[in-house]
Amino acid sequence: MLHTRSRRSATTFTTASVAFVAACAAAGVPAPLYVVYQQTYGLSTVVLTGAFAIYILPLLAALLCCGALSDHLGRRRVAVPALLAGAAGSVVLATVDSAAPLLVGRAVQGLSVGLALSALGAFVVDLVPPSRPGLAGAVTSGAPPGGIALGALTSGIALQVVPASAPVLSFVVTASVLTAAAVAVVFLPETVVRAPGAVRSLRPVVRVPPTARRVFPPVCLLVAGTYVLGGFTQALAPSLVVSVLDGSTGFAGPLSGALAVAVYHLVGPVAGLAANRLSAARALAGGAAGLVVGIGGYIAAIAVGSFAAYLVAAVVAGAGFGVAFAGAMRTLLDRSPEGTHAGTLAAIYLYCYLAAAVASLLAGVAVDLWGLASVAVGLCAVVAVMVVVGGVGSVLRMRRR
Repeated sequence: MLHTRSRRSATTFTTASVAFVAACAAAGVPAPLYVVYQQTYGLSTVVLTGAFAIYILPLLAALLCCGALSDHLGRRRVAVPALLAGAAGSVVLATVDSAAPLLVGRAVQGLSVGLALSALGAFVVDLVPPSRPGLAGAVTSGAPPGGIALGALTSGIALQVVPASAPVLSFVVTASVLTAAAVAVVFLPETVVRAPGAVRSLRPVVRVPPTARRVFPPVCLLVAGTYVLGGFTQALAPSLVVSVLDGSTGFAGPLSGALAVAVYHLVGPVAGLAANRLSAARALAGGAAGLVVGIGGYIAAIAVGSFAAYLVAAVVAGAGFGVAFAGAMRTLLDRSPEGTHAGTLAAIYLYCYLAAAVASLLAGVAVDLWGLASVAVGLCAVVAVMVVVGGVGSVLRMRRR
């Protein structure tokens, strides 16, 4: 049961949104450091893609089993442990000198983000100002990629400014920010009256409200495609910059790996927010079209080995991703009654991250067989097909509503 009307304000909404972004930003911090780990400790490509996949597994478990937990216990009781778990994972990652702490730290991060996606995401939806309801979709769709971009840029800048201490300093700062965010969330007004059924809600069930089920499959396919592309940029884009593109010796220098990850993820939420006034259907369709154009740009950039062209493609693809994702979120949340938002968000993220994890694992194995450039092009082609099929299917089903 929700009681939000008297508790919504710009301050509470902003606090919940910032905490949500912080939880997601922690997941982006390791990406620019992967090349450092690879060069310093000899970690293989399979380990790097495995680090992304092992991050996904507890994230999926949290979404599957705990996705609706905050609908019963309250948002704060789930959000605060989520943030503190992220701080603990950052502390572990500050000690990386081999595969083991990297994998353990990423697994703890995955648990943190999995809990945060549903609890903090629903908190944001509950606290959105009544005068700007579209902000909820923009934040819930933009926080994960935007946070990843901010995290990657932060550690990338640290690598450029203080290269020797960056792998430790980046995670110490991240742990401090997440702890401060947890303290701030403690003081937010609770938006859910505690209700029975918390233990039953832990059963691994994907909960999509009946009113959203008709459009869920194609919308989810489209969004999953964007996450597959995003997962690839997190796991392998820095290596692509070094071995295929000219980024490591070009204008961006040591920051190129962070930019390769961040641009796509940062442009997305900005574009999604800018398209806030578009109808959900137009945002979804237009964003999908832009994303396909950007994917074509990725393929062209890899073919000619140009980092500058890669960044241009990342801007176009990121804008398409952000607009399409915002439209997709609004499409599903508008069809989800109050009290089911956490479950709906958990279901969306569950399928998206599952697709990203499987694709990253397969890509890591395929790189050893066919090379990074060929795998990158093949993955882009698969994503383009997912986006086209999902986008067309979504628009057709919305028209038949």
